[in-house]
Amino acid sequence: MVEGNYSKLADVVWHRADVLVWLDLPLSLVVRRIVYRSLRQLTGLDRSPQARRLTWNRAFFGHRSLLRTAIRKYRRNRPRYARQVAETAALGVHVVRLRSGRASRAWLARQLDHG
Repeated sequence: MVEGNYSKLADVVWHRADVLVWLDLPLSLVVRRIVYRSLRQLTGLDRSPQARRLTWNRAFFGHRSLLRTAIRKYRRNRPRYARQVAETAALGVHVVRLRSGRASRAWLARQLDHG
């Protein structure tokens, strides 16, 4: 099992997989989750070590803020991911493309039910 964003290893790892699961969430959902998590951290509702280091600039306003970085990377990387996933599927690897939190939870529940 390989977990995480390892698209740079796609040529080495993906074709060996039985199943490739792509969490292809819409940008609106990604942005909403970043904003929600950042606001929880900035207002003290989340007391994790990461939250204690977060500032308004780092979250939203700086040139390299979490929000700006997420949007930039989403727009730059998503077309490449789509190509890599399509190439992997063409090699016979079963691809599961999940486009929402609801779809992800439903798919995971089915996997857990099948042991």
